[in-house]
Amino acid sequence: MTDLPATPASGITDETLALDDFRLLVENLPDGILLHLNGTILLANRAAAAILGHDQAETLIGASLLSFFNPDAWKRLLQTIDVPPAMNLRRWTAELELTRCDDRNAIIDTATGWTYYRGSPALITTLRDITQLKRGEEEMRRQANYDTLTGLPNRSLFLDRLNRELIRAKRSSSRVALMFIDLDRFKWVNDTLGHAAGDELLRQTSKRLLSCVRKSDTVARLGGDEFTVILPDMAHGPYAERVAAEILTQLVRPFVLFGQEAFISGSVGVTVCPDDAEDLDSLLKNADTAMYRAKSDGRNAYRFYTPDMHAEAEERMALEKDLHYALERGQLVVHYQPIVELASGRLVGAESFLRWEHPTRGSIAPGTFIRLAEEIGMISQITAWTIQTACAQAHQWRQRPDSADFFVSVNISCTRCRELSTDDRIPEILRATGLPPTALILEITENILSEDEEKAMAMLNRLIRLGVNLWLDDFGTGYSSLSVLKRLPVNGIKIDRTFIPDITQNPEASVLVQAILSLAQALNRKVIGEGIESKIQADFLRSRGCHMGQGYLFHKPVDAAAFEAILGRNFPI
Repeated sequence: MTDLPATPASGITDETLALDDFRLLVENLPDGILLHLNGTILLANRAAAAILGHDQAETLIGASLLSFFNPDAWKRLLQTIDVPPAMNLRRWTAELELTRCDDRNAIIDTATGWTYYRGSPALITTLRDITQLKRGEEEMRRQANYDTLTGLPNRSLFLDRLNRELIRAKRSSSRVALMFIDLDRFKWVNDTLGHAAGDELLRQTSKRLLSCVRKSDTVARLGGDEFTVILPDMAHGPYAERVAAEILTQLVRPFVLFGQEAFISGSVGVTVCPDDAEDLDSLLKNADTAMYRAKSDGRNAYRFYTPDMHAEAEERMALEKDLHYALERGQLVVHYQPIVELASGRLVGAESFLRWEHPTRGSIAPGTFIRLAEEIGMISQITAWTIQTACAQAHQWRQRPDSADFFVSVNISCTRCRELSTDDRIPEILRATGLPPTALILEITENILSEDEEKAMAMLNRLIRLGVNLWLDDFGTGYSSLSVLKRLPVNGIKIDRTFIPDITQNPEASVLVQAILSLAQALNRKVIGEGIESKIQADFLRSRGCHMGQGYLFHKPVDAAAFEAILGRNFPI
């Protein structure tokens, strides 16, 4: 460094530093030092040259600072330094952006003050490159406020933005809509295609949601497959309804995940401030409640919050709490309905039905609590208990001479069937209860192939190899029953109860049932007709080759004690 200042930067004085002492002091400092006046660099040390992207400090002499720093930012800084040097003992600090000689951008922490150079006032600025520090801070802020998978605001930032929008809406007397979005069948994607596909689905979903809203709206991911949308400035038009409808349209479009197509849908709950509530907590509860209503109404739907939903939500919460204790408190019981051999009228087996006998609510229908059990993650535990209870009971009844070949059937969903077949619970249950595998029938529906046919077939074949019988339930109600029957490794089919009432009066129903029986006979499948309520219906089925039947003609479902009283009975045919 040459042509050194007459005074140090730390004070306003006419004392002169020795050239060698100053060089040693300045050249070895880690911070850059620039002496300049009117935007022109007079002196620089090596650290300043490195920060600005130069190899030699001497090459900076005479250069303009405006060629490095943002001119507007630099001018704003200099405009604050307007006090005469004799009156000014302060330093001015600022974080400024600059463009280095290699065109890289950097963020610099600067401190500027007055000094003297050759008897005249000049400015001296220290430079410290804080680019990496700032990037680290920005990354920390991003991680604290944004979802790493989708890049959307996370729960923390969502709550902050919602709170700000509610405050602004109150001041401006405007409206804010809040949406909760839950993906239907997301768990299936994870289970069948893998977690990588599930992650890709979430990333694609975030982009589709963003395409449905304005730039001023907020789309956030709360976690898992739950998203939320904030729609501020809702003073004009049914904007929230249009957005909700567009979201559903976007979500039902096929997703291509690593070369495989996946189909999902969404359930959307909407609440509006101040129409439904004004505080944050109430709005969150309202949107969640409306979303659950959309799910319970069949999914792929949106619902706006209404006051009656609040009572239903509280009821659901109370029911959910009670269900958690239902098993250990012995409130769940299994009822059995006779399955009768139509040729002889002999009772040969039973279908099991789960019942919840609540101490204060009375008998709760399965349609009410089974779906709830699926939502709160209890369905696998309850299903395993039901199968074990039915197997143990069937084993006990098979000890009777008149019921040695008795079997029991349990109706399970494809999801529960998949879980039970892959974790050895069925073999464990059979070993624990002593029931032969051939005496257990698992009733499945044909939509088991609608998700992942390859995995479904592998699962069914494992059960068949174990010796368990599989029956296809609700046959005839699907879109491809005939082709499915040929592919599925089932031992028998159950004619859906909706066909039975009209088989003797409606020609179409009669033809359909006869076709089912003929097909089953050709494929060597057992057939059972369910929902039989009259002798004429039983006669029709028996005369056309139906093997077994069940329904109120024979007996309604009853508990184990009542069922034992009819064991070994021959029903009049």
